[in-house]
Amino acid sequence: MSDSTGNGVQLHELTEGTFLFCSPQGNILFGCPPEILKRILSSHLPMPDTIVVPEKLHHIHSSQASLEFPLYHFLFVQRGMERKRKFQVVANPTQNKGLAELLRVTVLGPTQEEMIKAGLPKERAAEIHLETTHMSLKNSANGDQPYRIEEMIQFHPLSAGENCEVYAAQEGMPSVLIERQGDTRFRVLYGEEAHDIEMKVTREQSPNYKIAHRPFDKSKGKFTLTVLGRSNGFDPNDPANGYLLNVDGKVILWDCPAYLHWHLSALKLDPGEIDAFILSHVHEDHIDVSESIRNPPFELYTTPEIYFSMLLKLAAVYDCTPMEARKYHNWHVIDVAKPVMEIEGISFEFFHAVHAIPALGAKIRKEIGGKKGCLHISGDHLSNASLKTMHEGKGITKRRYKEVTHLLSGEETLVLVDAGGGAIHGDYHDFLETPGRIAFMHTGLINEELPEGKLLVTSGQVLDALE
Repeated sequence: MSDSTGNGVQLHELTEGTFLFCSPQGNILFGCPPEILKRILSSHLPMPDTIVVPEKLHHIHSSQASLEFPLYHFLFVQRGMERKRKFQVVANPTQNKGLAELLRVTVLGPTQEEMIKAGLPKERAAEIHLETTHMSLKNSANGDQPYRIEEMIQFHPLSAGENCEVYAAQEGMPSVLIERQGDTRFRVLYGEEAHDIEMKVTREQSPNYKIAHRPFDKSKGKFTLTVLGRSNGFDPNDPANGYLLNVDGKVILWDCPAYLHWHLSALKLDPGEIDAFILSHVHEDHIDVSESIRNPPFELYTTPEIYFSMLLKLAAVYDCTPMEARKYHNWHVIDVAKPVMEIEGISFEFFHAVHAIPALGAKIRKEIGGKKGCLHISGDHLSNASLKTMHEGKGITKRRYKEVTHLLSGEETLVLVDAGGGAIHGDYHDFLETPGRIAFMHTGLINEELPEGKLLVTSGQVLDALE
């Protein structure tokens, strides 16, 4: 549904309870369910620079505060900071602090002190903080210090009966005000015009793409990887990252993408059949915190600093304290310093990938029926060229640089690597001449014919790690 006026204003209903208000002054998104950016992209609509969230920040399985990728688009595509504008978030007064913390740990990552307090050893916390700080967006007007969240985002507290100005009048264009009339009812005032918006959600929300899987085979004697999604938050045609492993009958979930329940339904797999959930990091294209909440809770495996970040996201969405948010999962600590960790009788060798925030990769080993399986999952990890530049710029220690540039040993039977490109992801060209089977993920944009043994994974694909 779309309505338009003669003043250049359009109102588009994107999905139930979610609307895009477009004006010559700027574009306002009312409601922020998972992957809403994909729906806007596929509809060829203007991108928002202002988000209004509902009173309740979760609905059935999904977070309603999926702010991260609209913010990324504003920062890196719209170049909002270069235009001396701030991303804007309108919420009730009690939500703003939690949303600011949610965005801080997903955009900037936790501080070094927070990582240490969470339980990460001091030396490793210093190394990870050096890397994430080096990769952060810098403020040239402040000595190239990383931008703080409050420098990037303007939070507007708005209670029922109040209004706030999100765009001031300029160059003959009227101001734009948002008036809150209730938990989900708003009015947008554009000069003499008034547009009423009802953000109520009464039914389950759906993805912008088709999810198709064949039933999941969890029988013993296998070591397989099923691709839930291969892409990212900017790709309207594919699900975001997530994988299900069957390792000799044990079911391991690697990351928890939006609409996980749709994937599991297509796979004919009950959430209770998942033996372990491993979280690689808290970027929104890897974890919808609401989708990860189950009864009984998932057995969650991740590092202290990643778990700390997840707790802040859960606290914001569920309006509770981080301590109270611990009830949503049974957390098991991953200690990266340990050479090997056993999970459900499977050998895991975890490592910290190099990413914009703390992230994990792993080498997973299991011998089944006399066949050795060694699956390497890179996690979100930089390209060789970016790592070299980072090393030259002293953004990574010598020890860490050596560690992360010698991750493959040659024993791998299947390698799954980040090929997303850009400033914080990998480059598939780094692996075109690497022996063995290499599968590329985190992108749908590889169009060239790949050498034998190299492939771009697709959603629904099942790869055998014992071959």
